[in-house]
Amino acid sequence: VISNNTQSLSFPRQPHKQPMELRSAILQSSSSLPPRFHTLKPTPDFASPFSLFVPNPLRLSCFAFVSKDQQHFFPATARDTRAVLNCISEGLSCTGASSGDCSCDDPSGSDEKRGDDDGMGFLDNNEMIISDCDKLIEAFMVDETDWRRLLVFNKKWSNIRPYFFRHCQDKADTEDNPLLKSKLLWLGKKLKEIDEESQRHNELIEMIKGSPSEISEIVSRSRKDFTKEFFMHLHTIAESYGDNPETQNDLVKLQNTCLAAVEVYDAATESIEALDAAELNYQNIINSPLDASCWKVDNIAEKSQCFNPELIARWLRLSYNVEDLRRVHTIALKCFRHSVTYVDNNLICSYLRLGKLALARRVFDGMSRKNTVTWTAIIDGYLKFNLDDEAFKLFQDSVKHGVPANSKMFVCIMNLCGKRVDIKLGKQIHARILKSRWRNLIVDNAVIHFYAKCGNISSAFRTFDCMEERDVICWTTMITACSQQGFGHDALLMLSQMLGDGLFPNEYTICSALKACGENKALKFGTQLHGAIVKKICKSDVFIGTSLVDMYAKCGVMVNSKEVFDRMRIRNTVTWTSIISGYARNGFGEEAISFFRLMKRKRIHVSKLTILSVLMACGTIKASLIGREVHAQIIKSIIHTNIYIGSTLVWFYCKCKEYSHALKVLQHMPFRDVVSWTAIISGCARLGLEHEALEFLQEMMEEGVLPNSYTYSSALKACAELEAPIQGKLIHSYASKTPAWSNVFVNSALIYMYSKCGYVADAFQVFDNMPERNLVSWESMILAYARNGHAREALKLMHRMEAEGFVADDYILATVLTACGGVEHGDIHRDSESSSHYLHS
Repeated sequence: VISNNTQSLSFPRQPHKQPMELRSAILQSSSSLPPRFHTLKPTPDFASPFSLFVPNPLRLSCFAFVSKDQQHFFPATARDTRAVLNCISEGLSCTGASSGDCSCDDPSGSDEKRGDDDGMGFLDNNEMIISDCDKLIEAFMVDETDWRRLLVFNKKWSNIRPYFFRHCQDKADTEDNPLLKSKLLWLGKKLKEIDEESQRHNELIEMIKGSPSEISEIVSRSRKDFTKEFFMHLHTIAESYGDNPETQNDLVKLQNTCLAAVEVYDAATESIEALDAAELNYQNIINSPLDASCWKVDNIAEKSQCFNPELIARWLRLSYNVEDLRRVHTIALKCFRHSVTYVDNNLICSYLRLGKLALARRVFDGMSRKNTVTWTAIIDGYLKFNLDDEAFKLFQDSVKHGVPANSKMFVCIMNLCGKRVDIKLGKQIHARILKSRWRNLIVDNAVIHFYAKCGNISSAFRTFDCMEERDVICWTTMITACSQQGFGHDALLMLSQMLGDGLFPNEYTICSALKACGENKALKFGTQLHGAIVKKICKSDVFIGTSLVDMYAKCGVMVNSKEVFDRMRIRNTVTWTSIISGYARNGFGEEAISFFRLMKRKRIHVSKLTILSVLMACGTIKASLIGREVHAQIIKSIIHTNIYIGSTLVWFYCKCKEYSHALKVLQHMPFRDVVSWTAIISGCARLGLEHEALEFLQEMMEEGVLPNSYTYSSALKACAELEAPIQGKLIHSYASKTPAWSNVFVNSALIYMYSKCGYVADAFQVFDNMPERNLVSWESMILAYARNGHAREALKLMHRMEAEGFVADDYILATVLTACGGVEHGDIHRDSESSSHYLHS
């Protein structure tokens, strides 16, 4: 923003060039400045330059061109000039041009003149052109004639122009009078300069007419062409359309638009020059010792040259270290006796930019007047330092002080609500946004981001659907939210809709879409995205490459994942972690360990996720020795206190059947969550240490950690192996009061526990009350019947399972046939049409 009067215009500089280039188009001579029109200039609307209001009918007589050296006034009326021009355009000679007593409009003389014209009928075209040139030369010989106006008004000029200057030269060559010859040569040369200048002006006018919305850029690029002569030429053209008021009005509107744009450009340039001068002065002061700097500031103050707030703010933005910033702060204190809100706001932003939150808060607390910008800056600063509670207190204070919110404040508060996952406050702020005038694209994006952070996808979709306009950012926010919340199918559907709307995704959009492909195993869609990336639909970088590696790994296509990895020129820690975790997840533990060793040899930083992936790989192939080496590295890097690392170590040692090491890791963990306890409980149940598993479950619940579905499944398995129905029913009672009760694996474990303990009726009751069943559930119940001697019920349940689309495996079939104990039941099963593919007894 240049000033309060010029906020609607901005003149962008060319990128990657020196800042002085903006002023290179300005003419040094004051005579080159455009003329000032003593008219009531309308306010320009630069989005549509021809929407300016000009009073109608147009009054051309009120224009006066003013420059420093002289004034050029048009006559009070255009009658005198038009009379001369009409004479010339009709091929007549007017002797009263200089005195204004033209008689060409007199009806009494018109017949005589026309009679002379009738004698020209025998001339050919060439002779007519020569005649017109001679008459035009005669008119140009009049000293007081305005040549530019004559060229514009003369209807025949465009036809005789190619021959006129040559005719002047020929006429001068045949002239015997030296004075007249010299005047003819000078006339031809001068008129040629004027004509070429007029042609340049016409080209500039056509350029502006062709791109009226780019008037600012045209002025910035061609400021030297907007001279006094250009505006005089444009005014003359407008005057020539006296018989067409509509076109004349459009030209005057264009003239005023150009003049306003030039004035704004010049004001911007003067501001830039002043700021650059202040920058040099700033460098002189700031590079001096503190005492010398203070002396220079005092000296400037004594000369009444103290800096204004705009220059101080400029200096603050130029300060790139705390020492320089404090010096400017000292200068501001010397220049202003009282607090200036504009300067203090820039001080707060500058201190926050350099990471000095305490100093920014000190300036904030010392301000006598705070506005919306002040509160927004300090709240945003606390948010960037992840001090959400302090930011929330400041927001409450701003509400108490009645600070009106703007769009930046709303964005800041929505980010705060998203970080705090405060859905109630966020909805209140959203309601206030809907009632305010500050709703725009950026604010709507912040609202969508807030709902996405809180996991409220439905509200995010409602906000998205109500947006009047959408950009790539809001589409990306929605796609990312769906991908992160497990709605991968919706994320891919939104990407298709985004492409259908003609918007091209950016790198963040592609990464989120690839994540959705990986989570949903949508290999075909992911491959299509890969092809689009190869075709340069967006910039391919390390993040997209890493997302491709992860997508192919999650889809189980490690060949493609490794191919993308090998082709990447730049790889970061996340890239290496993605390929390692991909191999570990797909059961290729040795390959994962090999990549980890290569990563170490290349001295690439190893993250916690890398360690987790390597431990998973070691546990998968039971590589106890390598896992211990990794454990030693973990202890050296002081990340063994991390809860995820500790839980994975417990799981790894249990997989390697090293219970003592797993127990030691668990005991040394400063904090244990449900994952840590579940790792040791499931490990004990798998190793045959059922009593220890139940003891750990009791200890876990005594510490106030609530079990999850995996914890209950492992504990119920331990009860089944111990044939401990009392403990099993107690666990059943606990699980029925939690969301784990509806989990299919917990219900399958309950069926197995009850059947193992001989409670078949209880097992069937659990089976019958299951909201959903998978193959494991069916097989558990069938085995429960078969092992407890209920062969006929087992067969009936098997038929029912097949009717619902499930197919029993050979183990289930063998168990049921064994339970049948005879050919009769075997034949019953053999006769089943749906089971004819099984082996007969």
